[in-house]
Amino acid sequence: MSISDRRTENKPGPQVKAAPPANLFPVQVNGKYGYIDRAGKMVIQPFLGGASRFSEGLAAVQLKKGERVGYIDEAGKPVIPAQFDLADPFSEGLAAVMRDHKWGYIDKTGKIVIPVTFTLAQRFSEGVAGVVVTQGTSGLFGYINPSGSFVIVPRYEAAMPFSSGMAAVRSFGENYSFIDITGKTVIPAQYLTAGEFVDGLAPVEVQANDGVRWGYINKEGTLAISARFTKAYPFSDGIAAVQTPDGKWGFVNPQGNVIIAPKFEQVANFTGGLAQVWTNNNLGYVDKNGKYVWEPK
Repeated sequence: MSISDRRTENKPGPQVKAAPPANLFPVQVNGKYGYIDRAGKMVIQPFLGGASRFSEGLAAVQLKKGERVGYIDEAGKPVIPAQFDLADPFSEGLAAVMRDHKWGYIDKTGKIVIPVTFTLAQRFSEGVAGVVVTQGTSGLFGYINPSGSFVIVPRYEAAMPFSSGMAAVRSFGENYSFIDITGKTVIPAQYLTAGEFVDGLAPVEVQANDGVRWGYINKEGTLAISARFTKAYPFSDGIAAVQTPDGKWGFVNPQGNVIIAPKFEQVANFTGGLAQVWTNNNLGYVDKNGKYVWEPK
């Protein structure tokens, strides 16, 4: 499992070329982590105490479980020394890292380029990143640029990363709405929870006839995939992970049709053509046809 892979997030921000899809994927064998390729072949032999997904050619890892976190390249070579309490995947050239319960950002040399001062920090997306600052007893979300300056001042109770020019946010005492990069509301507050827009769709939680359910809205705020899931993730690689009322996870396409039957205890989004799935608390990988390339073990 990831060391820190938190799910944890108009006039767009600076346009950044999309990172190439991941080539390697973390797996655990006999208590140690290594990496496989898309065909399920072991490329980096298991020697790590903890490992997260590759992004932009680097992955956050622990040499021994419970120790500090650094980064390796796709050859398994350490490139940023282990020095962080937690570390996230790189996005737009920067990665959020934690020291002494505070978050900041490093570049690919390991240099801290945005000071470690935030209570929480999300990945950069469309030129901005959501961060939390503590004011009194409350933590407030705002958005910073790669220089560390606020482009939207902290004022939200909760906030997601920008995607497709919009971000889901929640003000105190309100439901989730969507804002643009100027902070202007573009879809009014009406959702119990909300995720990121990808391929024109965003997961939202609403009150349905049979209880609280998740579906997907379009950019006008209208439900495009009916609210019938107990949980739903944003689309990734053209597929979205959803949980059905029986507690099982599967995957749907943008039309809302099930393309991989709900049968897993937990899943992660597709990336690079593969998705992590868990069965009997064991991690495996499936391709877009639902076929295992790495059996849960």
